[in-house]
Amino acid sequence: MELRQYFEKYNDEETCIEEFKNKRLENGLVCKKCGHNSHSFRTVDLKFQCKKCKNRISLRSGTVMENSNLPFRYWMICIELMTLSKKKFSILQLQYLLGHKRYEPIWLMVQKIRLVMHERDEKYMLRAYSEFDSEFLREIGKLTFSKKK
Repeated sequence: MELRQYFEKYNDEETCIEEFKNKRLENGLVCKKCGHNSHSFRTVDLKFQCKKCKNRISLRSGTVMENSNLPFRYWMICIELMTLSKKKFSILQLQYLLGHKRYEPIWLMVQKIRLVMHERDEKYMLRAYSEFDSEFLREIGKLTFSKKK
């Protein structure tokens, strides 16, 4: 997805919350208290409520966003930019793009995302390491199509 399309799709906080809520439900949500997996969503306080024991689970709990007061939109934009970019993203530049006044919360958000990305990368080991640029692959594709003609 292009960045322009991303901003069109997630243009406000409510859309980001709805998308994140759907992802949480898609991945499966289990009550920590009774183990039941059927929940209702409370839009007032952004919490899931277990239909069996009425225990409430925050939308952010158990995620990288836990204990953060930053808007969901900040998180989603930052994750998208960090996964699209091949190089490290400047935190000052990100702070400017988000229009946030303070550096520290943005720095902490980026550090948490980097930690989660590192943990995910550790799970998957490659037998041999190769790095290809997308432009390189396009050029290879052009060459193979021109040889077949």
